[in-house]
Amino acid sequence: MPRHPLLLALPALMLLSGCSTVEGWFGHEPPPRPQPVVAPPAPPPPPATQLNLAPTGLDGRYTGSLRLARAAARTCRPSTIPASATVANGQVAMNLGRFGSAEGTIGSDAGANLTGTEIAGQAMFNGNRLRGEVQRNSCTYELRLMKRAAR
Repeated sequence: MPRHPLLLALPALMLLSGCSTVEGWFGHEPPPRPQPVVAPPAPPPPPATQLNLAPTGLDGRYTGSLRLARAAARTCRPSTIPASATVANGQVAMNLGRFGSAEGTIGSDAGANLTGTEIAGQAMFNGNRLRGEVQRNSCTYELRLMKRAAR
């Protein structure tokens, strides 16, 4: 039986049409190709934190007192409050004994706003000294501390 020329051309036509198998010619699809693996997106960076802007060399322990300002009312007591402060990593923590405590962040100008349990005010570092003015209730005190030991 003679072969029909079209049957001989069938494999060539299949290759040209993109069908590499007989199954592809009759409607069977080849298995899907695996999708490329995509790495998950990187996590976002952590939130920015406040930089330590405090001048160097302030870390250490300071001692001294709060003294009643001259312009303070006569009803303000006590006239002197012993105080100490610890400075580390741009933070100042002040201890006022039975009168509470105060804290603040030291800025690039070597100043700090102090807030605490019984006082609030401003302080400024100058060399080995910490000076400022704070309010306790309605009384104004002058803050005078000296650096005693480096941290």
